[in-house]
Amino acid sequence: RRRRRDACRLSVRDDSCANGTHRTPQRARRGVVCSVVVVMFQIATLEDGAVKVPPANLGKSTLEAVTQELESLYVDKILPECGGMCVTLYEITKITGGTVLAGEGCVCFEVTFRVVIFKPFIGEVLEGTLTSADRYGANVSIGFFGDIFIPARMMQDPSDYDESEKVWVWNYNGERLFLDEGKKVRVKVAQVKFPTHPKTAEELENLIPESGAKSDGSFAPMVVIADINLDGLGSCSWWDDDAALVEY
Repeated sequence: RRRRRDACRLSVRDDSCANGTHRTPQRARRGVVCSVVVVMFQIATLEDGAVKVPPANLGKSTLEAVTQELESLYVDKILPECGGMCVTLYEITKITGGTVLAGEGCVCFEVTFRVVIFKPFIGEVLEGTLTSADRYGANVSIGFFGDIFIPARMMQDPSDYDESEKVWVWNYNGERLFLDEGKKVRVKVAQVKFPTHPKTAEELENLIPESGAKSDGSFAPMVVIADINLDGLGSCSWWDDDAALVEY
């Protein structure tokens, strides 16, 4: 999923667009507050000097053909240079060139375009769904991005992993509160990492979740390390949830 091209020059705009909702403060079981939920997206301007349109697409308009290639190359890809994941193509601002490549039949264009980047910031609070858990921690998905990891050390304190139930349990004043799979959870971004891709199967096998190892044995080129050891975080069912959503 990592995107690297020598011909691609990346420049991130200073402006960004925030899209999401704030939650009003909520009174939790421990009598304190919860939290703001904002998903941050940033618009990045990119230039790719080697966008190849294959012969099969030459019957389409230049804009349509180039758009198709850019979406294939960038959407849902991790862009470490931009600090996040490309969510969608926002607009194409310039197309030049149109050189036919000898021996390939492709037409090569130089393209300047803008994309929307998912770029969570440190301290941002996200709501997602718990997808899996083991003794190392728990994994959370927010739908379009599923590589959010809560390490064991960042669980609510004190917590332990129940091997028989395959679930993390917060021991709060004698009450066992379960962090159940499939339930809504609220997490705080502690770190965003872009691990180096392992060169061998052995290296991949020896990776830990914080270094890109996934439960299905594949590799995650972007990992959001999340914390739930704060009031209002963890399973949404642990806290009163009657506060109204207000527009950001």
